[in-house]
Amino acid sequence: MGIRQAGSVELLTSLSVAAVLSGAACLACGDGASVGVEPGAPVEFAASTIEVLGSSDVLAVVRDLGVLSDGSVWVLNSSAPYFVGFGPDGESLGAHGRAGRGPDEFAMPSAFVAGGWEGEAWVLDLVRHAMIRISRPDADWTEIPLRSEALPPGSVRTGMSMLTTSVRTARLGREIIVPRSSGSMADGVLRFRLSLLRADLVAFDPEAGAVRDLVALGDALDDPSGDFIRSDGGFPLWYRLWASCGDNLVRVYDRARNQLRGFDGSGAEAPPIDLPPVPFTEVNPRQFAAAVFALRQAEVTGDVATRLAAEDSLRLLDQMARRVRGEPHELASYLPRYVDFRCSEDATMWLQPLDLDAGGLSGGRLWLRIATDGTAREVRLPDRFDAYRFSDSRVWGVYRDEFDRPSVASISLPMSP
Repeated sequence: MGIRQAGSVELLTSLSVAAVLSGAACLACGDGASVGVEPGAPVEFAASTIEVLGSSDVLAVVRDLGVLSDGSVWVLNSSAPYFVGFGPDGESLGAHGRAGRGPDEFAMPSAFVAGGWEGEAWVLDLVRHAMIRISRPDADWTEIPLRSEALPPGSVRTGMSMLTTSVRTARLGREIIVPRSSGSMADGVLRFRLSLLRADLVAFDPEAGAVRDLVALGDALDDPSGDFIRSDGGFPLWYRLWASCGDNLVRVYDRARNQLRGFDGSGAEAPPIDLPPVPFTEVNPRQFAAAVFALRQAEVTGDVATRLAAEDSLRLLDQMARRVRGEPHELASYLPRYVDFRCSEDATMWLQPLDLDAGGLSGGRLWLRIATDGTAREVRLPDRFDAYRFSDSRVWGVYRDEFDRPSVASISLPMSP
């Protein structure tokens, strides 16, 4: 299928799609006319709905993406130059960001601050323990240190996956929400993992440099582990999924209750959002081994970045599958049900299930779009389109073509709740 430039909004309406997604709805047809949509009906977007903004020869693997209020887009690249910008019309805003620990260099850029700050894009650098402005490459270096007694260096943790340095941070009003944990790998892998799950969410005021506790996740959310059966490469792998949802609300996925819990800027709890039944309740040994394979591979090679040859990977996967112990429902309890959670400015929630068929701890095309009244709808994005940011009218992400070349792209959302 071809990719259209900006201005096209078209959804799959063929009988084949209706057969795949029972009840799937067309929200905007080729002539742009809206049609009636049953609340909660599943929706599938065709490849022709992708609108490419721009690309660059320096893009490798995109790790994060930020959209500013003026329509410009910045991406966090997996290798230097770390930051690549595009204007509202796709014009290049440049590429910059050297690796290193010297002046004006980045040792460990983690992810953008969701929502930005003062209309600019800021990245969290874990080694510098600071937020650094990256959307004005020609201006003087500007950073906001996070260092304080309540937020010492090394306390900001991902809570998302042990194989990534990405850390979710987000603006909430005039503060930045940051996950904080006191765990260490010296405590052992399992204890370290549990410490990440119990991480607090703290509010950091960039203007005053003050830090205050917002939500103690270990106290607010029940531990979902239950009885743990040790398996080769297998230990609890749930994620702490949270996002800023509007001007004064943080929502957190509660696995034990299957809800999206809410906490306002004072830490007081808001009414929860009940979720549909979990996407899976049973996992076979092969699916479990495929899901945690990258973790086991890292243990075998001693290096997260090292990759085994194809035949060695298959041999290790078969070996893992034979050693996995536990009933299908027990294996399902160890894996994350959802692997990403985002919110748009209007507080619409987007939750991505784990894709068992894809292997690895990642999602696929399917997302749940959850309105503020709790109405949930399945949304399937096109193949090779990875979503990073959601607005009230558009999904922003990266499209990878048949040659795996990435481009910044978006999809219009002519959707009712």
